[in-house]
Amino acid sequence: MPKMTMCVMNGRIIDITEALNLRHLADNRGADREEYLCVECSKPVRAYSKGGVAGAHFEHFKKNPDCPLSHK
Repeated sequence: MPKMTMCVMNGRIIDITEALNLRHLADNRGADREEYLCVECSKPVRAYSKGGVAGAHFEHFKKNPDCPLSHK
């Protein structure tokens, strides 16, 4: 199962740690969250913090069978 740890935000590539920090800051300010896009297919993704056996990662909002980084 692919594990996406990088995404595109505002035209630049960021890692999951930065995305989670930005999300936390936005939530604390009551601001809108940034939009994250897949580095392979440019479809929207969301950031997940680690939990259980899964580490922090991004997942597509809608599974994309044509993207090698999409969960199958």
